[in-house]
Amino acid sequence: MRYFRFRKERPRLKRKEESPIGNPGIETKRKFPALEEIFHRLGYPYSTVLLDRIGEIEGGESLRATKMVSANEFFLAGHFPNEPIMPGVLTLEGMIQSALVLIHESFARGILKVFLQRVDRVRFKRAILPGDRLEFFVKVTAQEEKIWKFHGRAQVGEETAAEADFHIQLDFREVGFEI
Repeated sequence: MRYFRFRKERPRLKRKEESPIGNPGIETKRKFPALEEIFHRLGYPYSTVLLDRIGEIEGGESLRATKMVSANEFFLAGHFPNEPIMPGVLTLEGMIQSALVLIHESFARGILKVFLQRVDRVRFKRAILPGDRLEFFVKVTAQEEKIWKFHGRAQVGEETAAEADFHIQLDFREVGFEI
């Protein structure tokens, strides 16, 4: 008696492509615009963007972004000679820019104007040196009409480098129409 093996067809795996937000292997249904487009829509000069890659956006509530700090960054030239460290205000700026990307993802179209309203409880716990991989974690803590409240954390490896609570005022004007 012969035994026949029936082969089950395996589902073919789709080739994982680099997603538009720069994280390889994660498939997204919605295309994310490039960082240049996001900051252009927000009226932000691209030369001052401190984010290299957007890692994860979880339900419009939190975001993870990455900055690779290299030795030839413009801000390290004079801060400090022979002992370069990333200025704390730029670490805070990276958290705020991450929050702006999160705000941008919450509005499909229209004109956005954002203003930093308030910064609370800023803590700098570790120096950020050239060669560090800096990750920004931003979470929406509250929304009150035009004011969005965030908690941000900058992390190098498993170590927290800085954290802050900040408020951003948002003015949104919808343009266009749908048929």
